[in-house]
Amino acid sequence: MKLVAWYRRQPIRRKIFIPFFGITLFSSTIFTIYGFKQNVKAIQDGIDKRLLIAASTMPQLLPADYFERVQHPGSITGDEHWNNTRRLDIFLRNIGGTYLYALLQESNRYYFVASADTGTPYWVQYTNPAPNIYEVQKDWKVNISTTPDPDYGLLRSVVMGFKDSSGRRFIVGADIHAYEVEALKRRAFLNFFLMGAASFILAVIFSYAASYSITRPLNRLSNFTCRLAEGEFSKDIRLDPALFPDGNRTKAETAILAYDFDRMQSNLAEHIEQLKLTQSARERAESELRIAGQIQATFLPGPFDPAELGGRVQLQAVMKTAKQAGGDLFDYFPLDADHLFFAVGDVSGKGMPAAMFMSAVVVLLRSAAKQWRDPAEILRRVNDDLAIRNESCTFVTLFVGILDVRTGEVVFANGGHNPPRRRAADGPVAVVRTRSNIVVGAMDGRTFAREILTLQPGETLILYTDGITEAFNEADQLYGEARMDRRLASLPATASVADVLQGVVDDVVAFSGAREQSDDITVLIMRYHPGP
Repeated sequence: MKLVAWYRRQPIRRKIFIPFFGITLFSSTIFTIYGFKQNVKAIQDGIDKRLLIAASTMPQLLPADYFERVQHPGSITGDEHWNNTRRLDIFLRNIGGTYLYALLQESNRYYFVASADTGTPYWVQYTNPAPNIYEVQKDWKVNISTTPDPDYGLLRSVVMGFKDSSGRRFIVGADIHAYEVEALKRRAFLNFFLMGAASFILAVIFSYAASYSITRPLNRLSNFTCRLAEGEFSKDIRLDPALFPDGNRTKAETAILAYDFDRMQSNLAEHIEQLKLTQSARERAESELRIAGQIQATFLPGPFDPAELGGRVQLQAVMKTAKQAGGDLFDYFPLDADHLFFAVGDVSGKGMPAAMFMSAVVVLLRSAAKQWRDPAEILRRVNDDLAIRNESCTFVTLFVGILDVRTGEVVFANGGHNPPRRRAADGPVAVVRTRSNIVVGAMDGRTFAREILTLQPGETLILYTDGITEAFNEADQLYGEARMDRRLASLPATASVADVLQGVVDDVVAFSGAREQSDDITVLIMRYHPGP
């Protein structure tokens, strides 16, 4: 892996050259070794063939009745022997060999009866026969071997049996010194080594030249892009036209790339200007959206002051927008010393339009709540006001309630919003079953059901938007109501409303992980504590 990582970090020229170099080295080595082995085998086969021809031809070079006349030391005259020796010596030199001889076994001794060696007389004893002489006598078959001769050294030999007309057996042999064979092998190795080295060097030079011809235009293009970046993409920095002499009418990839670079640079200044205009417009839009978010925050109530209601209510709320301005809302304020108005809503859509619609909803809610103490009537009034000239068909889901801090009674109306949760003082969580009503602002002339629930001492009411339950994690899994309920139930019974709120929000954030927030998140938590 380290080698692969190192290779990936190399420039293109090396990436091209290194494989060429490796393949060339491998193929040259294989060629040299294989060619040498084949040549050595051919040398060995050629020598054996010559020796076999020499041994087979020797009886034909001697007089026809020569072996019949070989009977004892005086049966062949000295002059005839030396004439035969000269004839065999000339033949052996022509065919290539060191020794050519014929042996006769007499009384368990071997005698040279013919030889190409001018220093070997007729009927001289072969005192230390080579091992292959004995091997031939076992089956009288041709023996080809490299054998150590006590008198003549290491030899490559061909030894065979021969019978004269009367059936007497002779041994005919042809030898060559092993060092002569090794010399031929060394010369063959040197030849193949030189050929392999030459082909390797030529291939390396070719691969280097090829990699240079490929990467040189790329290096020039790289230098051009560096100068272009350092010059802040100035249109005065131009690419050398020699890189694409035929424009785009070529099959050379580097020339086509250079042509595309030149065309890109020609259009780059215009695109940069357009980008600057787009960026400026985007910054203005983001600035306006940021200001809208700041203005939107002014419509939300400040931290709840329980002293206004005699410490009989704990309340915490939070809103985390998915963008700089969002469409969620929450509101609460005392109507008098014994009644608390509260609401949670979710406007359809996101961004600036939703933020503007949300601001209108908050203003209308507060105005209606100060005139009517009935949440159903409040929703009806707000719905009719919003539906007027609502050409964008924007709507809002609203849960509106009024808490009587003396009795814990909550009068509420639900305009298409998520049903809240009740958490008992000892921890269990239950869903508040509400009637299904239409969303607010979509159509005028609609009515909403008035409902009542009673909070027990220490009981908590949890209101939220679907940014909680419809949060997704990186695996596209939904957070869901069941997980929210489990999280609410798992919190300690002694947890404050701030702890409950933070526990839910933190659980959603942990569940989502690196997944970007897709919707506004709003939670309002209220706990009832009756007075003495």
